[in-house]
Amino acid sequence: MPLASLTDGRFPTTSWTLLDQLRDDDIQISHRALNLLYCQYQSPLYCLIRKKGLSHHDAEDTLQDFFAKLLRLESLKETHQDKGRLRTFLATSLSRFLINRHHKVKRQESLEVSIHLDPHLERHYEKYASHASETPEMIFDREWLNRLLQAVLSRLEERYEMNGRKALFQTLRPVLLSGGSLRHHDTQSLANFLGMTEPALRNALLRMLKSYRSVLEDEVRQTVNTDEEMKEEIKHLLRSLPSSKD
Repeated sequence: MPLASLTDGRFPTTSWTLLDQLRDDDIQISHRALNLLYCQYQSPLYCLIRKKGLSHHDAEDTLQDFFAKLLRLESLKETHQDKGRLRTFLATSLSRFLINRHHKVKRQESLEVSIHLDPHLERHYEKYASHASETPEMIFDREWLNRLLQAVLSRLEERYEMNGRKALFQTLRPVLLSGGSLRHHDTQSLANFLGMTEPALRNALLRMLKSYRSVLEDEVRQTVNTDEEMKEEIKHLLRSLPSSKD
């Protein structure tokens, strides 16, 4: 079962562009990019830090320092899609940052950044990840996937609502969350509730699953370089769930 979601916000559609904007000379642009990145990716990054053995308060400080370093990191001027997968880039960068931070006797002066940790992160971690046997990297991938899937659901719900089909989405959402099969659901009751025949309900679900897959691919495509990487990224993330089937 994936980790529970903290928020329903979507992944930014220009994730690599946001990284580039961290080095923009306009401080408003750079800090806006920082806050968007922080909002979207703080949960998997926080879980990675905690699983490395740091306390909640140390994790807060580390996240602040890590994102502050991203603001001043000269190498980000060359950062772009040719770096590969954003997930790998952030996880690797944070892991290296933790190693360097641990070995430094004196901490460098941090940039002042106005970012705020989600107040539910600690409770979320303690409930879903603190006792898990997976490695920090596995926890990171699992939380990344959960965050991604919540973004996909949020975007799909918005699409159905715009088309006046919010009731259909809300009714079939539990089916999506349980894997997309009607096997363990009362198909007749669902169809009656929506005023549809069972065949019409099944067709509506098939269309929703197709849209779900399309939105998922689009979201992942924003964090990789090629369609081939997108497909491999989805496979990799699904493998991060112990009960998932590729």
